[in-house]
This record gives sequence, structure tokens and C-alpha cells, in this order.
Amino acid sequence: MICIMSPAVPLRHTRHMLEASPSATFIMGHEVLDLITARGGSCPLDTLRADAATRFGPAALFGNCHGDRFDLDGVLEFLASVGKISRDGDTVALGRVRGCSGHSH
Repeated sequence: MICIMSPAVPLRHTRHMLEASPSATFIMGHEVLDLITARGGSCPLDTLRADAATRFGPAALFGNCHGDRFDLDGVLEFLASVGKISRDGDTVALGRVRGCSGHSH
């Protein structure tokens, strides 16, 4: 299942964060974790990029439960910063912190 939500708050700008219009929809970051899980828990970054483009489209907008919006690189950076993924060179793997703790869809 793809969880798509509409943004409800204005967005801040950081390196990979994006500004979205009020009508824009986004893909929750845990959907990226699902792609990694489907590859056995780790995969090359290029494979993850291809999987994300195929499943969500090449210009997908990703988000987190805090209302931040990202491109794919930004959501990967966010997920790494909270321990949900790890990166070793060009390999992305599930991190030490479990996926989403739950929220209503």
C-alpha cells in the first residue's frame, strides 16, 4: 500500500527539503523503507533509485510525520539521520531503528 498524504503545514528550506504547494501530495518516508525491505534489507543506491522511480515516479515528493518534504536524496538523508537506514559507500541498508512507529493513514 502506498501512503499518500496532503501537506498541512508550510515547509522549511534545507539542503534537500522542498517547498510544496498546498495541493501537492507526497509519499511517506516509510515507503522507501519498504523498498529496501523488499530487496532483503539492503541494496545498491542505484537500485533503490530505480525502484523508487518505478514505483513512485521520477519526480516524487517524499515526506515524514513532521510535515517536512524532500526529494529522494533528502528523505534518504533524513532516514539516515534518525537511524532508520545506514549507508556504506553505495549500499543502503535498514538501520538500527525500526520503521515508522505508527500513525493513521
